[in-house]
Amino acid sequence: MNRLVRAAVLAGLGLPALAPSCGPERARPNVLVITIDTLRADHLGCYGYPRPTSPSIDAFARGAVLFENASSASSWTLPSLTSLWTSLWCRTHGCTDVEKRLDPSFESWAETLRDAGWDTALVGGHLFLEPGYGLTQGFTHVDAEIVQTDSTISSQEVTDRGLEFLGHKAAARDGTPWLLWLHYFDPHDAYLAHEGISEAFGTERKIDLYDGEIAYTDRHVGLLLDGLERLGLARDTVVVLTADHGEEFGEHGNHGHGYTLYQEVVRVPLLVRAPGLAPRRVDELVRSVDVLPTVLALAGVEPRRAIEGSSLLPLVAGGGPDDRAAVSEVSWHATQDMRALQLGGFKYVDHRLGGGTLDLLFDLARDPYEVCNDAAQDPLLVQALRGELDARLRAAELRAGEYGTSRSSATSPEEQERLKGLGYVGDDR
Repeated sequence: MNRLVRAAVLAGLGLPALAPSCGPERARPNVLVITIDTLRADHLGCYGYPRPTSPSIDAFARGAVLFENASSASSWTLPSLTSLWTSLWCRTHGCTDVEKRLDPSFESWAETLRDAGWDTALVGGHLFLEPGYGLTQGFTHVDAEIVQTDSTISSQEVTDRGLEFLGHKAAARDGTPWLLWLHYFDPHDAYLAHEGISEAFGTERKIDLYDGEIAYTDRHVGLLLDGLERLGLARDTVVVLTADHGEEFGEHGNHGHGYTLYQEVVRVPLLVRAPGLAPRRVDELVRSVDVLPTVLALAGVEPRRAIEGSSLLPLVAGGGPDDRAAVSEVSWHATQDMRALQLGGFKYVDHRLGGGTLDLLFDLARDPYEVCNDAAQDPLLVQALRGELDARLRAAELRAGEYGTSRSSATSPEEQERLKGLGYVGDDR
């Protein structure tokens, strides 16, 4: 364990304020947000994966800022996407199980941009992107007609509908900036085979089918980005590509997502291409809650409510390491209440399951695959990180009091069937 880094973590848990956002001055850019469900960062070529799963995303990455170490706020879709669009931790927004609905008192950056003059549109096939869950707040145009099931292949349709919107905007040329969010679902379980693509990866093992799903989705993301260029919109558009969470393939005994907070489910890709931003790779820890303030800074718009993320532009500008910490939570399975803190290259997990509590401590620089639990060897660091995590969660709970309570609403029988087919409800949930 790096003793100098450890000493800095112990000495520096009173964190200084971050530098203010300072982005390139540019007239109201368009914003394209691409989220890909269940996409592990380490299964993309631009993140070092040896298999050719992502030629289109890799090509995009060469012209973008790539964040090597981006952490999601949770390990399943509803809380992680809610954190992405509100820049609030799960403990603040409260959307932590399948029956929760985001209270209208919360504000998404779609609302912020809409009210600042952006035309806003959403295309997505996920059940959680249908209006009842609250993530459509702020979108003037909502296309939720792609009904996603465990046997649906939808990437082509998401791209086609996205290109239709972009075509209208290119033809209008009315000076109105736009925000378009496209959510691709196909890498989610069940993993399906795609003729002419999956054979290159194999179709017997789940992890091979998963790679084929990524390659299929990548092809349609490429067609979307080609269309953006062809329509003459790329030069004036901020493009963000990220994921809600990753996926486990038995690394720590689980398969799927939403079970733990290991890196395979909370480390996500994050790439940003924007007018005036030079391509580079950023090694420092960043969080999904940092996307909102970054995009607003690039758009020249101020957040209207207190948020828990901070702009990434100082890091992109070469401002050097900072002290941001990443909080992740998952608590929707029976008897499950897990929370994690990443800070200074270390990761502490308060792993509560089945009535038992286990402290996990990993030195991610030395042990990126979280093989060696160092908690017993360094109880002082565990105590310090646990205290910092508890303080941040208490602050999030206090901030939650500024909003209405994210309400619970029983799902319909049809929703229950869809959720069951997608693995969101069942005997172990």
